[in-house]
Amino acid sequence: MSVRRLIVVAAMVLPLAACATGSEDMALLHREITDVQREVQQLRSDSLDSTDLEAMESRMAQMSSQSMRSNADLTSEVRRLQEQIEALHANLELTTMQLQSISQELAASRARMSTGAVLPPVTAGATDAAAGDSPDGGGTNASQAQPTAAAATASGPEELYRSAYEDYMRGNYDLASQGFRDYMERWPSTELTDNALYWIGECHDAQGEPEQALEIFTRVLEDFPTSDKAAAAQLKKGLLYLKMDDQAQGVVHLQYVVYEYPGTREADLARERLRSLGLTIR
Repeated sequence: MSVRRLIVVAAMVLPLAACATGSEDMALLHREITDVQREVQQLRSDSLDSTDLEAMESRMAQMSSQSMRSNADLTSEVRRLQEQIEALHANLELTTMQLQSISQELAASRARMSTGAVLPPVTAGATDAAAGDSPDGGGTNASQAQPTAAAATASGPEELYRSAYEDYMRGNYDLASQGFRDYMERWPSTELTDNALYWIGECHDAQGEPEQALEIFTRVLEDFPTSDKAAAAQLKKGLLYLKMDDQAQGVVHLQYVVYEYPGTREADLARERLRSLGLTIR
């Protein structure tokens, strides 16, 4: 075969080969396009339309709003329960303190009784003094004063005070109040007179008589300002005002306890009660 014929054959074969190769590429490209179109169609069929998406967004917003309201309500309820718990804790501490005070005073009373030490009635001392100043030397007056002392020993201050205490502990508040009043009338100037007055106020409080209790605790503070019951009386006034829905007066009296009786259990209880009202006192 001559060179010229080879050139003519090659010129004819090359275009045919090129055409064959281009046809295969086109077929492959067409298949790929078809696959992409199928996948797009599948995604469209699987996707939500705009209406469904808006409904879902609205539902999510509603649920979020409800969740926020629920959280706010829950926080408010938790805060309210915390305040109630703190108030109950303060009342429990006060009751415990009162019971301890009762126990200590009863123990001291029994100890004095066991040693025969009875608190002397003020009236006996006044009668003796009057007898000493009498013109006739006091013989007749002294003999008249002895029955009074004997009567006081027969039903002395310790027995009367302890009996009133025991009535209070048993919940016999009328009897307890009357016993403490009898004590104050017969022995108005002993070391337990201020305590007797204080417990009369507690009897009124236990019977649901806050106005009468307030009056008694005020008398304790006015008549016995240095009494060991002064801090407790001031604390009770603050708690009673709160019980009567007079928060302003209650807060004032509780703050007074904190500032005027620092380091006492009453001050700690007052501070805790103020904290339950959302007030922080250092």
